[in-house]
Order: sequence, then structure tokens, then C-alpha cells
Amino acid sequence: MTNLFLMTTVITFILLFVLYFNIKHNYHLKKEIEKKAKDLINYVKLYDKNVIFSKTDLTGIITHVSEAFCEVSGYKDYELIGKPHSIVRHPDMPKEAFKAMWDTLHTLQKWSGEVKNKKKDGGYYWVAANIEADYNDAGLHVGYSAVRHNITAQKEVEELKSELESINNYLEDQVNEKIIEIVSLNKDVKETQKEIIFTMGTIGESRSKETGNHVKRVAEYSKLLALHSGMHEYEAELLKQASPMHDIGKVGIADAILNKPGRFDEHERKIMDSHAKLGYEMLKHSDKQLLKIAATVAHEHHEKYDGTGYPNGLKGEEITIYGRITALADVFDALGSDRVYKKAWDDESIFKMFKEQSGKHFDPNLVDIFFNNLDEFLEVRDKFIDKIA
Repeated sequence: MTNLFLMTTVITFILLFVLYFNIKHNYHLKKEIEKKAKDLINYVKLYDKNVIFSKTDLTGIITHVSEAFCEVSGYKDYELIGKPHSIVRHPDMPKEAFKAMWDTLHTLQKWSGEVKNKKKDGGYYWVAANIEADYNDAGLHVGYSAVRHNITAQKEVEELKSELESINNYLEDQVNEKIIEIVSLNKDVKETQKEIIFTMGTIGESRSKETGNHVKRVAEYSKLLALHSGMHEYEAELLKQASPMHDIGKVGIADAILNKPGRFDEHERKIMDSHAKLGYEMLKHSDKQLLKIAATVAHEHHEKYDGTGYPNGLKGEEITIYGRITALADVFDALGSDRVYKKAWDDESIFKMFKEQSGKHFDPNLVDIFFNNLDEFLEVRDKFIDKIA
């Protein structure tokens, strides 16, 4: 009897112990379930508040919207549920885009893309949307679920960039047009400047009964000599444009002296020689490169390489390259042309004189260039030959 009682007591104790731990375990399990349920509810609330989410039936009628959906669209949930999803369609989105979306959904059961939606207040927002088919517990296709990410700021930045690019392109076009206008105007100014300088150059020559072709030939000879001596094309062209002014000082010389058929006396020679300084004084005040070169040419084209020229008796490379070139070009043309005080020389006499005057009247290097390229100089002479009246 004692053993039976003891055994019953032990069994009872064990059962009570198991029951205690079972009750305790169930209590903790219930608390854990309640906590997870609470967390899940919080997650759902958080998801609902932060994720732009909606559900529709198979025809596109809204059956559920998240708080975030209502927040971004400006609608209340009761204003959206039961309405077609097109309630938020922005007019900027073409109907064809939505047709393509539905065709993809019907075929693939999912679609991703960017959509511009309309707010209740008429504003807009952009979303990157992912839409998938929604199934019930029985596995039947009952509608669609859509999760969206607000990309309005990103799209506004893109639109701003596009607008800025468009503005920049417009401004660039306007600047290019103005540059073209300025270049064209500058070209016109330069051409006018060249024409004025050439015309002024011919004035001095015409007063001494010389033809306009004299200044044209001297200009062409000068450029040829400049290029063959290694001068840059731009600078050589400037010299060509400036060289017609070499005798501009003759406008200050009286006709009686300028057109005297015989030799000058000492007084007349001094007056005639003053045209170099007169030309320089007329042109020296300009800060334009072309007129600076013209002033130098007018001043130095009668200087001689050995220092016996005028007006300053410069020697060798004390004479600028502009003066040395124009001196040779001017003499070559003058010797080959009729003047009031002489007849034109024949080529043999001219060439003989040039060889004799190399290192005396003329820069020997330029004399060598002249003879090494003689065909080009004779071609220029033939091209601008004086017409017989």
C-alpha cells in the first residue's frame, strides 16, 4: 500500500511538472505569436504608409490602395476604390502606352515601366511601376497588384536637364549665327579696308602717270618674295595688301616735279625723295597692323641694302623685311614699265642690273629668290600687263 501511494505521488508530481512547463511554454508561445502579429501589423502599416501599392480586378477597377498611394495622388481611399485606374492617368501619357501595358500583362502576367500620373489637384507625379498578376487561395487569376516607386524628383531633374540642353542648343545656335554675322562683317570690313588701301595707293601712282596695274604687280611680287623667303601666309598677305601704299607720299608732291620728263635738279630731287617720309607721316598714327606695315613700306622702300638709300640711310637688316621686299618688287616693275622720264627696260638689262645690285641696292637673299622663281614673277607680270589705250 505504501509503495502504491509513493508511485501515485511520483506520477502525480511528474504530471504536474509537465503541465506546469506546458502551460509556461504555451504562455511564452502566445506572447511570441502576439509579438510577431504585432510586428506584422506594424510592418503592414509601415508598408501601407511608405509603399505606393494598389490592387485592381481583371478589368482595372481599383480594389485596394495604400496610404502612400493616397498621399502621392491626393485622393482618399474611398475616392479611388471602385474606380478605374485611369482616374490617375495623366494626359501626357498616350492611350497607346496603356494599351501596350495591358497587352503585356495579358501575355506575360507582369509589366514594368515608368508612368506619369495625375494628382487630384491637377499636378503630376512619376512612378517606376512593377505590376504582376494576383491570384486567390484557389489559384484563380483575380486581378493585378502594383508596387510603385516615386521617381518624380529624378524625372524633374531629367526634364530640367533637357530644358537646359534645349536652351543651351538655342543659345549656341544664336551665338553661332552672331559669330557668322561678325565673321561676315569682319570680312566685309577687311575687304573694304583692302579696297580703300589699294585705291589710295593708285592715287599716288595715277598722279605720276602710272597705271593701277603697277600697284597690283608690286603687291603680287611682294607676296611671292615674302612666301619664298619663309614668311607666314597671313603676314605675306598683309604685306601684299599694304604694298600698294608704298608711294602714297607722292600725293604731297607737286605735279610739276612729279611729272617732270627730264632729270631733277638737286632741289627737285630732295622734294621728290621726301615722298617716303610724307607717306610714313600719313600712316604712322594707326595702331592697325595692316597700316603699320603700310607705313613701314612707304618709309623704307627707297632704302638700299648697302646704306646709300633714303630717307634714313638704313643698311642691311636695319631695313625691315617689308622694306627690302617692296624695294625689289617696286624697282623690278618700274624698270620694266614706261614712265614720263624713261622708256621700259628689256628683261636682259633688268636681270643684269639686279645681279650687279645684289648686296648693294637689294638684299642678296631676295635677289636669289627672285631668279630662282623667275617664272612666277614673269607670270604675274603677264597677268597684270598694262593695257594700251
